[in-house]
Amino acid sequence: MLEAHDLPGGYAHTFKMGGYHFYAQVHYIWGCGEGGRIYEFLKHIGLDEEITFELFDPDGYDHMIMPDGKRVTIPYGWDALQENIASAYPESTGLDRFFDLVKSLREEMARLPRKIRWWDVALKGWLFYPNLMRFRHATVQDLFDHCDVSVEARTVLTAQAGDLLLPRERLSCLFYIGLLGGYGSGAYAPSEFFKGYIDRLVAFIQSRGGDLYLEEKVTAISSSGRTINGVTTISGKTFSADHYICNMDPQAAAHMIGWDKFKPSEQKLLQYEYSDNGIVVYLGLKPGFTPGNYDIGNYNTWHCLDWDMNEMWRACDRLDLERGWFFLSTPTLHSAASGMAPEGCHTLEIATYLPYQPFREAADQSYAEYHALKMQLADRLIDLVVKHHIPDLRDHIAVKVVGSPVTSEDFCHAPFGNAYGSAMTPKNTTTRLGAETSFSNLSWCNASSGSPGIYGTVMTGMELYMDLTDDVFFPLDRLPATSKNDD
Repeated sequence: MLEAHDLPGGYAHTFKMGGYHFYAQVHYIWGCGEGGRIYEFLKHIGLDEEITFELFDPDGYDHMIMPDGKRVTIPYGWDALQENIASAYPESTGLDRFFDLVKSLREEMARLPRKIRWWDVALKGWLFYPNLMRFRHATVQDLFDHCDVSVEARTVLTAQAGDLLLPRERLSCLFYIGLLGGYGSGAYAPSEFFKGYIDRLVAFIQSRGGDLYLEEKVTAISSSGRTINGVTTISGKTFSADHYICNMDPQAAAHMIGWDKFKPSEQKLLQYEYSDNGIVVYLGLKPGFTPGNYDIGNYNTWHCLDWDMNEMWRACDRLDLERGWFFLSTPTLHSAASGMAPEGCHTLEIATYLPYQPFREAADQSYAEYHALKMQLADRLIDLVVKHHIPDLRDHIAVKVVGSPVTSEDFCHAPFGNAYGSAMTPKNTTTRLGAETSFSNLSWCNASSGSPGIYGTVMTGMELYMDLTDDVFFPLDRLPATSKNDD
């Protein structure tokens, strides 16, 4: 394995500052209960008893704070979620129709074959997958409009869409349903935090004779005909193999190999729009901070400052944080294990969407200008948390680190600082890269060629492994068709 960074794990890596450990990007995952993809992957390689997971608060793994101050919790199971929304907003409309449609779509998605060929769509599409055929190009906005979902319910249901980094007017309804169903089946964090998860997987690879080379960024990929011959890294080393699995961004890799060497059909798929990212303020808090005093627990908090999620996104595009949304997570509360912070201390992470270009332009001017922009926006985010959640937050801060889309570009080589590879629009859902490439011994295995996030990474890797080895240890019919706690 050739890793460009000095730490393995990509966006799941953990970095240390001033005695505190911080998650780079990931905060929670799904599919970790028995029968879930991550659990079955770990079981297949014999690590299911060594890498375990903790379930977030069953009463609400996410807490949505609405513009009117109401707190609506997102529990496991869609029936309970519908009850919570109706309880908070009794005049809500369209919920029965919305959840009935979402359940039908989820069931049809669970019945899809592992490999979808054109004849599956042509011969079976409208007969076996009528809702998928109808809504395959739909956005979440389209789904809400179709079901006449009321404004308050729309805001509750799409506050969590920050996980997918698109407003509902652009977000594919299929990706959204995948997220809603995935977390509705169980939201988890590793018992030994994400650092423990990554460290144990690295140890497993090395114990089986695998090699991990850190700070070996690939700078050249040689080919002849439809065969990859080898890769060269920044240190000048050359590596060759019978088969190559590319986890770097496929667009970047294709340009490195030679764009004209790819078939026209693959070039078309490679011309995807990148996803957005945002700003993260990583805080190490001093001893004496008690999260429970501020309604902070084993869950994440999403705070909406407007009723229109689309408008909140546009506000963030203008760097108008006071009219957007923000996210709070306290990783030290997601497991009883120690090691993330000094004894008696906690970490707090604050995030929101912000566009890449202002940070890039500032960085191109000078580091001082870029740093000043980051700090200014971070302070405005902290101001919002002080105003709405933790009045004395600044008194508790021991360490403050700020990450932007340019940080992601620099440390994880994500083009334009993207968080999820290709943006999760309807276009990038229905016409998406797979593992196969124009080369006989090269496979894509990346967020843009499969699904994003840790769950998506594991799923994409499992699918590729099963295709390359014929060891089909996880058939699709194991997937739950409806949302329920899989713990």
